[in-house]
Amino acid sequence: MNFRAIWEGRLPLERIRWGSKQFSEYKLPRKLDLKRRINWEQYSQVNTNDYDGKLLFLEHFYDSKDKLILDTGFIRYSTVIFMVKNNLSVKKGIGMLGVQCLIFSPCNNYILVGERTLSQSYYPGITTIPGGMLESEDLKSEPKLAFMREINEETPFEFQPNANLNAVLLGWNNISVTFLTSISIKSTNDFNPSEIILGDKNEWENNLRWLSIEELKNYPPEKLLDGLTYYQLKTSEIGISTDYLD
Repeated sequence: MNFRAIWEGRLPLERIRWGSKQFSEYKLPRKLDLKRRINWEQYSQVNTNDYDGKLLFLEHFYDSKDKLILDTGFIRYSTVIFMVKNNLSVKKGIGMLGVQCLIFSPCNNYILVGERTLSQSYYPGITTIPGGMLESEDLKSEPKLAFMREINEETPFEFQPNANLNAVLLGWNNISVTFLTSISIKSTNDFNPSEIILGDKNEWENNLRWLSIEELKNYPPEKLLDGLTYYQLKTSEIGISTDYLD
């Protein structure tokens, strides 16, 4: 997967703040936007579960006294789909705002993964971690709650209060920006790495499962989505590390 890290560190999610909420929409030039609307009519007839929602668009972000401030607008889902299919990059700002979360087992040597459904319009069958796109409604919550919304919806676990931001990844043809977070599930005496974790059938081909960090290190990179690829590179460089969880 093509991506690059534009921020790396370890920052508690409580230190992330919404900045300017411009409510400006990222739009394509007029002729392309007309094609976008025509293509969306065709696309939505086939992909009936998708809707043209207002997704958060990250204009820019900056550090301020050990906090990360996010200035946002929005972009329509149909615009994102059109840009992906036509190999277009954003001309201003950073990209559609999404989040992926590395969820570690109590012993920190397994990570929760799943395979995207084969019916997905992008990256079908690719192994990834829970996450999703943020929407304009998420601005009503603190960033930590917004970042954890998708995670809480997709998994049945209670988490320790140690959620961190570890990287900001620019990818998907420079259309999207992913905030890579990490958490671990609460310690339990009956953890079973062979247990299948029930997941949303619209999201996951075969539910969710635990993948050992050692197995991840040898996983084919082309079969991973960017958040897992990034972590795979980190574990290969420095060995198995629990720095994400301290």
